[in-house]
Amino acid sequence: FFFFVSVSAKMMSRSLRLAAATAVATCLAASSAGAFQPVSSSARPITALSAAQRNSNANDEEDVSSLLGGVRGIAAAFALFAMTTLSGPAGAVSGGGLDYANLDITGQDFSNEAKTYKGKDFSQVIAKGTNFAKSNLQGCRFYKAYLVNADFSGADLRGAALEDTSMDGASLKDTVASGSYFGQSLLDVKTMENADFSDAQIPVKTLPLVCEREDVKGTNPVTGVDTRESLMCP
Repeated sequence: FFFFVSVSAKMMSRSLRLAAATAVATCLAASSAGAFQPVSSSARPITALSAAQRNSNANDEEDVSSLLGGVRGIAAAFALFAMTTLSGPAGAVSGGGLDYANLDITGQDFSNEAKTYKGKDFSQVIAKGTNFAKSNLQGCRFYKAYLVNADFSGADLRGAALEDTSMDGASLKDTVASGSYFGQSLLDVKTMENADFSDAQIPVKTLPLVCEREDVKGTNPVTGVDTRESLMCP
């Protein structure tokens, strides 16, 4: 906005200078031909005025052309920025904040205590038998993911979303799953021993069935929280 204001101000000041130059040219032409001579003096002022107007129009056209060129340059620069900065490489699956949604990561190894997957999107992944042991998966999204036989033992699942997943045979042993979101598939996991489910969101009809499981026992090795107490089981 300030760019266009400054350009407009520049164009206005140039017009004022041209007007002043026109007046001076008129006076000089009249003086050289003889003051107040109606015939001879009229031709030269008109000629000077016409030349000044032509110069003014030409300069105005140059200003407009320069302005349009600047706008086109800004648009081109923005388009280049959008293509190179705002878009990422398609199909990339690791590092740099890139996610894993809709990918097949069956059997892959994500068990890395030194590397964090915090906040990654694993929605609708196929992760059969995938190893997430001791991984930092805080806030990760596993919505509608296929997690059959996946290993989450010792993983940090705080705040993770695991609704509508398939978790048949998955291991949640020693996991910290406080504040996480689970669906009915929690009943299908292999084990929940020593897991911490403090403040986890579990369907009302599912929770009593979870509490009936024999593997819902023990104490989490990281938080020291009792598994049954974290679920508020009677």
